[in-house]
This record gives sequence, structure tokens and C-alpha cells, in this order.
Amino acid sequence: MRVGLCFDGFYSINEMVELARLADKIGMESIWMSDHLCFRDSLTSAMALLATTNKITVVPAPLSPYSRHPIISAMALSTMDEFAPGRVWATTGTGNAAALEEAGMKVTRPLKTMREYMGVLRRFLSGETVEFHGEIFHVNGAKMGFTPSSTIPIYMTAVKSRMLRLAGEIGDGVLLSAGCAPKYIAQCSAEIKTGAERAGKTLKRRDAAGFITTSVSPNPREAIDASKTFLAYIFRNRHHAENIRMGGGQVDQDGLAAAIAKRDWEGAKAFISDEVVYAHSISGTPADCRKRVEEFVKGGLDLPILLPMGTQEARKRVVELARQL
Repeated sequence: MRVGLCFDGFYSINEMVELARLADKIGMESIWMSDHLCFRDSLTSAMALLATTNKITVVPAPLSPYSRHPIISAMALSTMDEFAPGRVWATTGTGNAAALEEAGMKVTRPLKTMREYMGVLRRFLSGETVEFHGEIFHVNGAKMGFTPSSTIPIYMTAVKSRMLRLAGEIGDGVLLSAGCAPKYIAQCSAEIKTGAERAGKTLKRRDAAGFITTSVSPNPREAIDASKTFLAYIFRNRHHAENIRMGGGQVDQDGLAAAIAKRDWEGAKAFISDEVVYAHSISGTPADCRKRVEEFVKGGLDLPILLPMGTQEARKRVVELARQL
């Protein structure tokens, strides 16, 4: 089974490096470094992860058109590939709308923005002189001074129907957000397929990856509690409403958003029930978690990407789970 590892940037770069070395040693396929505003930066962290591993692919995720112009993203990706040829992939996506708005950046016209962003970014990475005047981006003849050693696969993050279809159409793969329930993943897979077929892609060119909030402990109570904070952080976003419904639970998203805005993490966790944790994560004993991974794969994930929760020792147990898979 292909298995990836995800870092959310909520804990130190040194802790992430330690886990990355373990993942590289056991032969995991990839490390995906999330870009959450106000936490560890995905691009600089990704370079540190490349510098301290030998074989594993490293993927900053996502590069947002609202916070990084395509030329800036192309420069970063090309620099990483120059340092570690063939070990760099990329992910683009709008990013966390609530977090962007807190920082003064608003998500507008996401479908058009993502289509133009992907096109311009690929042209820069291929070494073209880019003359582009779209509805969102304007480039007046810029050209990269160096380019990657080979084509860098670019995945697109998506959660809602039209973005999923667009990602299936123009992405080299699709990355689903952490917190997606298996039933919702199955629905997403159908939308991805529709977009891929629109572009005439074969089955093998519809790679569906997904972050899965994962907590492993001999004590199931400890594992469930460890997953609540991160699920609270992402479920304040309205685009998860359908996903939450399909998971069979209920979340007061207004109350949750208010608690997160105050950085009241304990208060936020109170909005996430044990049932919601079970439906939207892999949380429990090692044996429980191994079985649960299979449910996410059956939902439609080609590449499950484990997002470790809890203490550093607990996160190491997630890497050990990957070894067993």
C-alpha cells in the first residue's frame, strides 16, 4: 500500500525533521508539508525536510494563489528540485478561507483563479517566457532563469464539487482535505472522475490523495482526544458542512468558529464529539487504526496520507503504523 505522511506545522520543525527521518528510513512514499497561516511555513520546512532525508518525496501543500504569486511558487519549487532532483512534487489550492480572511486575504473567484494559477505556474516551471493576461493574473514576459530537472507533478486540493471536477480535469492528482469521511471521499472520487473524463484522462492519471487525521494509542480515549483539536480547526470552514453531514454527525460550526477566533482550543474541542472523531479520522489502538485505513482506501483514496496527532511519541506510533501498512 502507498502511504504518505503529513505535517500540519503546529509543532516544531525539529520534531518534524525527526519524524521525516523515520518515515524515510521505513520507506514511506512522501511527506506533505501543510501551509497553515500563522504556523510553520511549508516551503522553508519542505527544504529542511529534503536536507535531512535521502529518498522520500517532499510536497509543500498547498501553494495558494491568494498568498503566493505563481512566479514565487515556481522559484521555490525549482530551488527545492535543484537541491534534491526528482524528490519534489507540488500542491496548489485556495487554502483555508477563514485563516486567509483573518490575515486580510479574501478568497474570490476560486475556480477561475485556480485554473489560471495552474496554467501560469506550469508555464514558468517549463521555462517558457510567459506573456499572460487573464482575468486574475497578468504576466509581462517573465521567464525563469533556471528550471526543474524534470516535470514536477502538481496536485490540486479540493473539497467541493466544482473544484473537485476542475482538479480532476487539470491536476496531476487531487488532494482531499483532512477530515473527509469515507462516504464523502467516495462522492469526491465520482466528481474527480467526471473532471478527468472531461479532459480525456485515463484511470491511472486520476491519482486521489487525502490527508487523514491519525492518532494511535493503546488507550482509545487518549487517541480520540488527540484528534479533536485539529478537526475543530478545520471544521469551522463552511465548505465542510456536507462532509460533516455525510459522516453522520453534527457540528455547531458558528460556535466552533467563535471559539477558534478566540484561540480557545479547549472550548473548540467541546464542539467535536467522539462520534465525529470516529467518522472523520483514524483514531484508536494500532489494530483499530489498521482496519480503519482500509475504509478510507475503499472510499476512493489511492494514496492515504497520515496526519499524526498527539505528542511526539504518539506521532512516532503513526509512523510505525505506516511501517505495518
